[in-house]
Amino acid sequence: MRRRKFLAMLAGTALSACVSNTTLPEAPRTTPTTAPQTTASDLWVIDVDRLSPGEQTLIITLQGLVNSQSPRIWISGNGMNGLLLDQLRQGGTTVHEVNTAWELLRQFASEVKGAVVCKLATSSLNVATSVCGLHQAVAIDESILDQARSVGLRVLFDARSYDERKAYNEFGYQFAHGIVVEQTIEKNAHLRDYAVQQKAFTYFGLDPGTTTQIIRERGPDTLVYGWGGDEHNWVQTLSQGGGMGIAADWSRNLSALSKLHVPISTFPRRYPAPVQDGQRIVAFVMSDGDNIQWMGGGFVTDKGFWANPGRGTFNMTWEMAPVFAEVAPTVLNVFYDTASRGEFLDGFVTGPSGAGYVYHNYLPNRAAFAARTAQMLHESGMSVVSVLNSGGSMAQTAELLDRPEVLGVLYKDYAPYNLEHGAIYWHSGKPSISYRWLLWEPLSQNSPAGVAQAVEQMPARPTADQGSYAIINVHAWSWKEIGGPMEAIKRTISQLPPGTRVVTAEQLIILLRNNFGTRVPQS
Repeated sequence: MRRRKFLAMLAGTALSACVSNTTLPEAPRTTPTTAPQTTASDLWVIDVDRLSPGEQTLIITLQGLVNSQSPRIWISGNGMNGLLLDQLRQGGTTVHEVNTAWELLRQFASEVKGAVVCKLATSSLNVATSVCGLHQAVAIDESILDQARSVGLRVLFDARSYDERKAYNEFGYQFAHGIVVEQTIEKNAHLRDYAVQQKAFTYFGLDPGTTTQIIRERGPDTLVYGWGGDEHNWVQTLSQGGGMGIAADWSRNLSALSKLHVPISTFPRRYPAPVQDGQRIVAFVMSDGDNIQWMGGGFVTDKGFWANPGRGTFNMTWEMAPVFAEVAPTVLNVFYDTASRGEFLDGFVTGPSGAGYVYHNYLPNRAAFAARTAQMLHESGMSVVSVLNSGGSMAQTAELLDRPEVLGVLYKDYAPYNLEHGAIYWHSGKPSISYRWLLWEPLSQNSPAGVAQAVEQMPARPTADQGSYAIINVHAWSWKEIGGPMEAIKRTISQLPPGTRVVTAEQLIILLRNNFGTRVPQS
């Protein structure tokens, strides 16, 4: 989104939803009514899941090369990938269906200078991914080397005698700054197109010291796309290097999405009516919004999530990775354009922990991270930052609260998320509010009934007692047996005590500030 002031976007004074309101609006759309503006005039589409592993790797790296300036190769799929392809067709893009890897290679043969040989399931795959962009080459597994030679591909580099560290030592000065990719060698057909397009160093499982050193050398604020091994150790290592994780190891088509240049839409907002005595103010926030592979994959069509028929019948807040504004603006627009904007709203806050997944306790420069987060808030149109920390304190969100772009912070600890039990840290008149409760299997206190009973014990004096406000984390991966986390929220709301006011997280922070901190002007 182009730079704009948040306050100018807050309009109207309609009262946010209370649980006593029984009027339920029609569920919102899940498909935008207009196609995205795009520079894609022709798109060659292929289903790589029908190809051999060697052919898959060939096509994924070819995609990264060919999409260097504009989107021309697209990997077919369901969820967001299928939805956006349909949108592109509707927008006038000519789609060419391709059946074989070699047919697609012939189409773009003039743009390929040769081959980098690798052996799948070895570190040479990551080496090949790293250097393909440098050599304007495609990765060729040894199993299809003879066939590649037969169609005229000459070998430019043999990666089979290299590991990632050797490749970095030899070519590190040529790799892009500000980005690296950590991708397991077991995934040969995901994310690698983006690595090739960006000329990003690609690795997996290096020791923490080496990883931290590499991130510092590629920095500052290096984005690490993919995923490591153990989550906590991975994020701690990235944070110590001043980098940030972007969960993307199952992503497809990022090289195409990053070249679909569109203006970012706005999502619906409503300035909340003043609180009244007798009310308890709560907001439900869906977790795991840092996960761009899921948000950019099956999330949009999954009835447990965005496609839930109950979405739009209560105020809801979704974590959403602000990096979408840079790497896949069309994905962000799907959510903004189809967000509920009637009586009840879909609101958005950043995924943890702002610009990317970090632990603030380990960052060498929290002010620099806050500045990068503020930039992404401008681009994505968000105002509230979700922070997931480990071993630190809520005071470590001060640098974020210092930023004028940040309305407030939602705070959770690595384990459990609600370790601070709803405590609020104030800085510069802004709140960093910790999660009070969790909707998370299997503990009974984290069930819909358990959370509803806990809300009933809250104070109901929102003008005088900060304990009258609470945010509730909704665990994205729980409640599958009852239909998903959205169903768990609906069941919780149905059991809340009378007068409980369910608002978006952004509205809750406005109300908190208006009663206990620096007031947020309505306009």
